[in-house]
Amino acid sequence: MLLKTFLPAFFAIVLVSFSSCKKKNKGSDPAPATQEETLAFELPEIQVSKYNMAQDSTYALKVNITSKIPEKGVKVTLNVVTETGNIPLNQDAVADVKTSPFIITLKHLKPLKTYTVTVTLASLGNTANVTTPQVFYLTNKSAE
Repeated sequence: MLLKTFLPAFFAIVLVSFSSCKKKNKGSDPAPATQEETLAFELPEIQVSKYNMAQDSTYALKVNITSKIPEKGVKVTLNVVTETGNIPLNQDAVADVKTSPFIITLKHLKPLKTYTVTVTLASLGNTANVTTPQVFYLTNKSAE
C-alpha cells in the first residue's frame, strides 16, 4: 500500500529532474555579439593637462576620433568649470557624433578666467565602451 502511494511521486520527481537537465536549442547557437573597437580620441590643437589660450569668449575645439567609430555613433560629454571654485559654465549639449573629426564650440568664456575642460566619449551601442576623460585648462586672454 505504501508503495502505491510513493511510486507515482517518485516517478514524477525523476521525470521533472530529467526534463530540467535536458539541453535546449541543440542546433542553433546564438550569434556572437560583435565586439566594438575600444574608443580613443585626441585633441590635436590642445595640450592635454596643460594651459591653453582662447582669444575670445568662444573657442572651437577640434576632436579627432582615432579608433573605429561605433555603428550607432558616439555620445560626447563635456564639462567646463572654473579652475578656482569649480563653478560650472553652462555649455550647449553636443549632438551625437558619427564622423570624425568634429568641432565643439565652447561659449560664454569670461575674460581673464581659466576653465578646466573635460571631454569624454562613449559608444551609443555599448555602454561599457567609454574613453578615458581628457582634461585641459583654457584661459580666455581677451581684455573684454
